[in-house]
Amino acid sequence: MNLYEIKNLVKVYGEKENKVHALNGVSINIPRGKFVVVLGASGSGKSTLLNILGGMDTPTEGEIFFDGENISKHTQSKLTKFRKENIGYVFQSYNLLPNLTALENVEFSTEIGKLPKDGAKNALTMVGLFERKDHYPAELSGGEQQRISIARAIAKKPKVLLCDEPTGALDYKTGIMILNVLCDINKKQSTSIILITHSQDIAKIADVVIKMRSGKIIDVFENPAPQSPNEVEW
Repeated sequence: MNLYEIKNLVKVYGEKENKVHALNGVSINIPRGKFVVVLGASGSGKSTLLNILGGMDTPTEGEIFFDGENISKHTQSKLTKFRKENIGYVFQSYNLLPNLTALENVEFSTEIGKLPKDGAKNALTMVGLFERKDHYPAELSGGEQQRISIARAIAKKPKVLLCDEPTGALDYKTGIMILNVLCDINKKQSTSIILITHSQDIAKIADVVIKMRSGKIIDVFENPAPQSPNEVEW
């Protein structure tokens, strides 16, 4: 079974002459356990698609199935439950609380809810930052802060990790480090990863690439031999 099945998804913002079709008839199946990159320029609809996949937004038309369950008609309370139980998020901005330590930031999240035993400590270990658990965000580099945000996202062991330009605010070397962390999570924990980017080079590390333009999917292809992040240059 696919992780997501998306059928004729449409998302419209505004009314009458101000209407904007952010998504215009998107249909695709997204396999479970893969590293998937959604590739497109700014305004292509990839962020809108990611928000709908994560239950942060709802479609105007169409259906979206997650693990066979139709989530497109969920109420806000059901979507909140869906996010807490299934989804982890990594954004371009780290969104860490400055008065909490790294460990406390991982533990304290309204989206995490009840963590597995030692979930926060295990997540920090997974991203290689357990020894920095008592440091505050101001004492951490940008790359370390992003790794903390990844730990926060994976602490509850979500089925899928949704990543919105996670290397966008980082230098090249640090960006490669973050991509390596995400690849490790995908391989070692079998966590499905969906990452949006405008970089064709970053897309080379994916198992599956979904190309978008003007709210539509224009191509879908599998990488027969995904590259290691260490081989990627942009």
